[in-house]
Amino acid sequence: MDATRGEDAEETGPADRPSGLIGAVDNVLRLLRLFEDHEMIRVNQVARDMNLSRSTVHRMLATLSHHQFVEQDEFSRAYKPGPALVDIGLAVLDNIDIRGLAHNALVELRDRTTETAHLALLRGTDVVYLDSVESKQVLRTGGRVGWTLPAHGTAAGKALLAELPDAELAALYPSGELEAVTPRTLTTLDELRRQLAEVRRVGYALNDAESEEGVSAVAAVVRDKRGRPRAALATTAPLSRAGAVWAAETGGATAAVARELGARLG
Repeated sequence: MDATRGEDAEETGPADRPSGLIGAVDNVLRLLRLFEDHEMIRVNQVARDMNLSRSTVHRMLATLSHHQFVEQDEFSRAYKPGPALVDIGLAVLDNIDIRGLAHNALVELRDRTTETAHLALLRGTDVVYLDSVESKQVLRTGGRVGWTLPAHGTAAGKALLAELPDAELAALYPSGELEAVTPRTLTTLDELRRQLAEVRRVGYALNDAESEEGVSAVAAVVRDKRGRPRAALATTAPLSRAGAVWAAETGGATAAVARELGARLG
């Protein structure tokens, strides 16, 4: 190899890969894919298979080990998948699994309530909507697949935030101030805490036109068989027909379907 190129040139890997790839990142991802065929990997093996120097492989594995993507076996000194890599894989499988299982639950919820039903996950201070089944009524709320909304302004978000310990909740909102999406949105952490206490008491959360003007919603958390919160089911309706009686009846139905879905989750 040309001595003037140095190790960085070695890390670019085979010449048949597309241009524009970041060599170091590409190498790390190729290394992780070795676990598809090997339960454990060794430095010499990786260096040989990837055409990299041992020192480069050592640094890559040290970095991955620091972030818990790999860990070194105490006896063989070979490397195996670490807890971070395993957790990410399991989380992806869980989310795929719950979306597939939840669709029939959303149809059931739509039919019970005659309103639009949604499946949502908590991502930091936001909720992400994975699936929706729309109401058959002429005047109805639409689906939200792919939407991301502030959790504190949605029924689904409140249902999931109610599952968090207070310290974790406070860490999500360190300033104590919340974004106002509509004139009805909660704007302080103290207000949110009071609503979350009510969510825990009644078993469902309420959104009174706090994320979209003219739209109301109720939501309940989906817990798996081990009691872990996995997602939330939400039912939305035009504010014009979503009074207190609607909220109580639809909240109860949403919580019931969420329990039924949770009983089917591992």
